[in-house]
Amino acid sequence: MALVILAAALQALLFLLFRSFEERRIPLMPAIAVNYVVATLFGVLIAPPWLAGPLGALWLPSAGVGILFVLIFFLTGITAQRDGVAASTVASKMSVVLTVLFSVLVHHEIPGILGWTGLMFAVSGVVLASWAERGTGIGKLSWFPLVLFIGTACIDVSLNVVQRNMLNAGTHAVFPTMCTAFAGALAFAIVVARGSASSLARANVWFGGGVLGLLNYATLYFVVQALANSGMQASIVFPLISVGVILLGTLGSMVLFRERLTRTRTVGIGFAVIAVTLLILAH
Repeated sequence: MALVILAAALQALLFLLFRSFEERRIPLMPAIAVNYVVATLFGVLIAPPWLAGPLGALWLPSAGVGILFVLIFFLTGITAQRDGVAASTVASKMSVVLTVLFSVLVHHEIPGILGWTGLMFAVSGVVLASWAERGTGIGKLSWFPLVLFIGTACIDVSLNVVQRNMLNAGTHAVFPTMCTAFAGALAFAIVVARGSASSLARANVWFGGGVLGLLNYATLYFVVQALANSGMQASIVFPLISVGVILLGTLGSMVLFRERLTRTRTVGIGFAVIAVTLLILAH
């Protein structure tokens, strides 16, 4: 259980770090580019690609996933800054709903009554957490969390497809490094194309991006450790991590950034917790 809590805490720190970039005026895309360089270096040190055997079949899928990494990581940062950490964590972690639906449609996995009920609570939680109440009491739907919800699911589904059909014991640890390498190259290209290359000379960009990259890789590492050594099934580990990220991220944002939860978003977080609980019980 300690590994699950640690994995959740590290993921929550990712969202809080994105939120702090706004406070410290650290440009998002340059920091993301540095982050992927750091994550790739850690990956190369821990699982050298040149020892994994032929990798030709993985170049195209790793490029595709790398593109998704950059887009969704950027969207995660924007959502955390514009809509708050609570909304971004709910949107990101409840993407498990679409992943489950993909499994139902493609792999014919049936979640049962509790599972279907949990999925409905999860979708409701994302919508409510994405609802920004105004001073007049009239709400407005923010599209950033909803797009993040869909985009994160696209990454999960893509990784699931590649894992099932293309990876073996030798390439399992190398594939994430290939993805982060493509992501880093794309992020740097975007920075240059936008005329923001001068921001790469700023120390806070390298420090913030470096810390982000360290957390990014550590998150992946401890999720794998939790799956391997927690003694719990993946269907239990992932929902537990999800609810941990939502609760720890929300609490951290309230303490560090004095974010206030509206009633609608509070209900949305409650629905997310109920959804995760039902998904666990469904297994």
